[in-house]
Amino acid sequence: MAGIAQVITSDMASGAQFIDGSLEFSGTDQKLERTPDSQGNLQTWTWSSWVKINPGQNNSVFSVHTGASDRLHLRIGSTYAILAQNTGSWDFDIRSNAKFRDNEWYHFVCVADFTNGTQDDRAILYVNGERLTLGTNTLPSNTTTNTIVNATKAHYIGESRSGTDFEGRMSQVYLIDGQALGPENFGFTDSLTNTWKPKKYTGTFGTNGFWLPMDGSAPIGKDQSGNENDWTLVNFGGSLELDNPNVSGARPILNTT
Repeated sequence: MAGIAQVITSDMASGAQFIDGSLEFSGTDQKLERTPDSQGNLQTWTWSSWVKINPGQNNSVFSVHTGASDRLHLRIGSTYAILAQNTGSWDFDIRSNAKFRDNEWYHFVCVADFTNGTQDDRAILYVNGERLTLGTNTLPSNTTTNTIVNATKAHYIGESRSGTDFEGRMSQVYLIDGQALGPENFGFTDSLTNTWKPKKYTGTFGTNGFWLPMDGSAPIGKDQSGNENDWTLVNFGGSLELDNPNVSGARPILNTT
């Protein structure tokens, strides 16, 4: 898929979305940070984002951490995509068979559903609408395991404690607190081109849920879900000239007013 800045007519999908921008991360300690004021659902949540990575490294898309024995990370790289949590020992660790070596746009959906009666369905990774098969699948055998997502701990976009900062572009970042949702809530397959394309999420967000478009339509860290779960930008500054989206895909934006 060459890019996500594509015009989609309304008769192609309900809620089809035109994305006209993205936030560029340098890979050097640029991140967004937020600590929730109150605890949300620790067992059930959905993360969705469009990312264009530097395939030469492991890229931390999303994380929560306070120390080496209190951390969760979602990373994407040339060896696998991984969702893992350590709270003194590894609570869970899933890694895809798929390797992400192309400098292209990917749509990632990460679903946590630790109350699910089926062990293999307690954490799921999707890319471009398809469920990823796992090379490592270590999930808890019980339905009582909590994650630290939605806890009153520091959450990060574009960074993790392991030092694998995100290098690339990101757009349309969602966290849905309290629901385990499939990728069809955020995208669809265009029947004309057989490619996965974005659509706007229209459901509820839950206590700590948020939506950061990162497309230049609003200040970057300003939550557009209506929840006012805003994020703080760290080590971003200045601006970039806007590329023509018809040539190079989604446009990089730094500070937006």
